[in-house]
Amino acid sequence: MLTKSPFLSGFSTLLFGSAKRKLRDILQGERREMEERCPGGLSRQLAQEIPAEMVERHSSSERQRVYPHGVTFWAFLSQVLCEDGSCARAVAGVQQWMRDRGQPVPSSETTAYVKARQALPEAMLKSIHGEIFSKLEQTLPSDQLWRGFRIKAIDATTVQMPDTMANQAAFPQPSSQAVGCGFPVVQLVGLIDLGHGGFQDFATSTMTTGEMRGFDKLEEYLGEGDVLVADRLYSSYEVVARLRGRKVEFIGRNHHARKLDFRKGKKLGPHERIQTWNKPQKSALCQLSKEQWEALPEQMQVRIIRTKGPDREGKQRTRYVVTTLLDPVQYPADEVASLYVHRWEIELRFRDIKTTMGMEMLRTKSPQMALKEIMMHMIAYNAVRLLMLKAAAAYHCSHRRIGFKAVLQVLEACRSAFEKVLGKPQLLSREKDNLLERIAERAEPERPGRNEPRKKKRRPKGYGWLQRPRHAYFAHFRNENPPFKILDDAA
Repeated sequence: MLTKSPFLSGFSTLLFGSAKRKLRDILQGERREMEERCPGGLSRQLAQEIPAEMVERHSSSERQRVYPHGVTFWAFLSQVLCEDGSCARAVAGVQQWMRDRGQPVPSSETTAYVKARQALPEAMLKSIHGEIFSKLEQTLPSDQLWRGFRIKAIDATTVQMPDTMANQAAFPQPSSQAVGCGFPVVQLVGLIDLGHGGFQDFATSTMTTGEMRGFDKLEEYLGEGDVLVADRLYSSYEVVARLRGRKVEFIGRNHHARKLDFRKGKKLGPHERIQTWNKPQKSALCQLSKEQWEALPEQMQVRIIRTKGPDREGKQRTRYVVTTLLDPVQYPADEVASLYVHRWEIELRFRDIKTTMGMEMLRTKSPQMALKEIMMHMIAYNAVRLLMLKAAAAYHCSHRRIGFKAVLQVLEACRSAFEKVLGKPQLLSREKDNLLERIAERAEPERPGRNEPRKKKRRPKGYGWLQRPRHAYFAHFRNENPPFKILDDAA
């Protein structure tokens, strides 16, 4: 039956348009549509850390296809977070997701997915990574800064790649290995914030490129309010002067090539001196132009702190720490020396992203895809770090005591519960609170002074090393008359 309007009697309400939708309802509907295009429970576990609109905003416009950028991004992210990071497993996950949505299930062949990964814009991954790192910076409480400074560390490491012609051409294997018997190696110089443990960026190069060339690329990330902690390689006059030009403070051990006489300089205490460094001759390895080198100051004052601490074998050694923080009252010597001890944490973070997450051996077979794979590992790693920060803040524990491996285990164990929360914000919030609580429970007790020997207990298998390309061995072991296998014929 038709109802009548109270204002215009006799006219049916069918003649009037529907009520105007509220802007909030429109935005919620658009967000729900974007979330529906994000496959699996992982996208809902990280819905706050990597929102669906962030992925949509950075993905370029494209026609409808089985693997759009959003689907490909989340499938790729699940690969780097899963112990079985194969493309076949990623495709299986997309197939199940499509079946649950009542859509045609794509083929199990990985060709389409591999091409979709290659089509992912590198700029999209860099933008997403930048936003996640900004969230890390904003989430870290200001009371966890050291005297108002952000403490950052820099160091180099290496990862291997599949032995393909393209990878060998871009990142050759070490020259000490025979051709066909080694793997391409890419050198990574990483810049990390020691406050929250997130990687700001990696500079990639070949093994023959000096580590300082990575510093040249990462220098732009450093600015006023930062303290860079590094090993003795970075304690050169050039590097310290360049950092001071950017108003960045420095803490590191005395460079091995610089002769140090602790008796000279202004005495601040029994274990502190202020000494003046004079600008040396320009090194042949220096990449600065003549004008840039001449712009460096002719002299520079540094503070030398003598401290003792255990080495890798637990023996007490005397170290000379160099810093540009000259005020001994505002920046006590024991705190400055302690910050240098924290430099070792970048080695632990390398272990998290390389060994725990499996970046030690990349899977992609071209240098372009290898760089994307490294970027995806950084995105996943920093997203996990962001979860650790939030869990620590919510349950009043130290995020520095939460084990990285434990968080990955919790993520995988709780993922199935997030499969059923699409369109149910209250249930999603409840599951997210449970996830953060489970993460906070993984906080390890304080173990001061713990030192483990860098030795292996598990013996490798007794196979010899590959001395020539693998295909050269085939002729020796190929059997022209293979044995009869009745079960294979029956199958």
